Amino acid sequence: MGNQHGLSRRRFLQTTLMAGVGVGLAACQPLPVSEVAPEDTAAPEPVTVRLWHHWGGGRVPLMDTQIADFMAAYPHITAEVTLQPWGQRLEKLLASITAGTPPDVTMLAQHDMAPFVRAEALLPLTERMAEAGITLDQYYGPEAKAMQREGNVWVLPNTMGGAQNLMFYIPADFEEVGLDPENPPSTWTEMLDAIAKLVVFEDDEIKRLGCTLYGGPDGFRHYMACNDAPMISDDGQTSLIDNELTVEAVQFMFDVMEAQGGIEKVAAWQSTTSAFETNPFYSGLQSIQFSGGWNYFYVKDQAPDLDYLSAVSPVNNDSPWVGSYNYSWGYAMPRGTKVPDAAWQLLKWLTYDLEGSCKFMTAQLQAHPLKACSETPAYQTAPFWPVVEEATERTKVYGNSFPVWNEVGDVMRSSLEEVYYHRKTPEEAVAEIGVRLQEMLDEWWAEA
Repeated sequence: MGNQHGLSRRRFLQTTLMAGVGVGLAACQPLPVSEVAPEDTAAPEPVTVRLWHHWGGGRVPLMDTQIADFMAAYPHITAEVTLQPWGQRLEKLLASITAGTPPDVTMLAQHDMAPFVRAEALLPLTERMAEAGITLDQYYGPEAKAMQREGNVWVLPNTMGGAQNLMFYIPADFEEVGLDPENPPSTWTEMLDAIAKLVVFEDDEIKRLGCTLYGGPDGFRHYMACNDAPMISDDGQTSLIDNELTVEAVQFMFDVMEAQGGIEKVAAWQSTTSAFETNPFYSGLQSIQFSGGWNYFYVKDQAPDLDYLSAVSPVNNDSPWVGSYNYSWGYAMPRGTKVPDAAWQLLKWLTYDLEGSCKFMTAQLQAHPLKACSETPAYQTAPFWPVVEEATERTKVYGNSFPVWNEVGDVMRSSLEEVYYHRKTPEEAVAEIGVRLQEMLDEWWAEA
């Protein structure tokens, strides 16, 4: 799924305080009462579970099937499903929790969980996982690392954060300019050379873009990882982002923009192609696109005849990482649910059970964070799977930045724009981000 901005930590706490509950939210909420297990000879009592999710568009029928299969497997549980819009999604969730009327299961991104955990707004899943035989080593390493906070797991993922570090490209465009599509760029130097050859100008305007990089804060962190640049100390209290490796990453992003005529020409191209019904990469107007595993589904759905290939992102300085863990989606149990046992069954179906979660993600051609899911024939026979697996294993997790993820992301976005428009040098932009990040970390820990 595409990136969506979350609720900032400051706004989260302000909203909580205005709701009159402060960060001690759980103290004002009655602890959920577990359902009484029926006698072995008695049928389970009927129960209704409320689910909020964001799987819109072409995933709606897939979600419908997933829920129908769940209710067939658990006939005593009725799932009331609500497709929530993106706008104000975290504010709506917080409001429902503070009002004592939360959904029993909610979709949530890993990088959104820190303020919810601090406000004690989620139920920990660790004990239930142990009872169900779910262990962290069943997940790919970066996924397992990102799942944990303060000694517990709060969100079980069903998308793979590491599967975002992919480069899609058009072989015919490569051949047209003398590039070998079987050997795509693997370094930043090779990447800049390829872009300069692939971009096509007509009357001083871009007719075909060579490449769009990951943009905004996701792109910032992505290319930092591709250069093995540090961000935050292991104890999560000190900014390390102001360093030469980060400067090189920003310089690379600037050079990519300049190789295609600069920000003004690229922005003009984007404004023109944004009116198209399909992605410009699917329409012959772009040669390389950085994206995630969801793109395999989008191509199949929107451009099934497109001839394309994929590879991991190019790196610099022999970095072991091909990108960063920016986010993954999963499900959590808000505090205040009155049916935690049934809610757990649904959450487990949506994230862990192969007949539920794996089937849902396989239908989208999306990688799953569970190793067992990737071992199924649907993945092992997919031509793109070796690329996805490599991207996953070579993903850097900036986990200590999760508490201030959205706030520092806003600074990254604005600073990068200043560089693109020649208003700041990469060195100046990185220095400013370093100062702001430290201020955010100091504030976060002062409130702990």
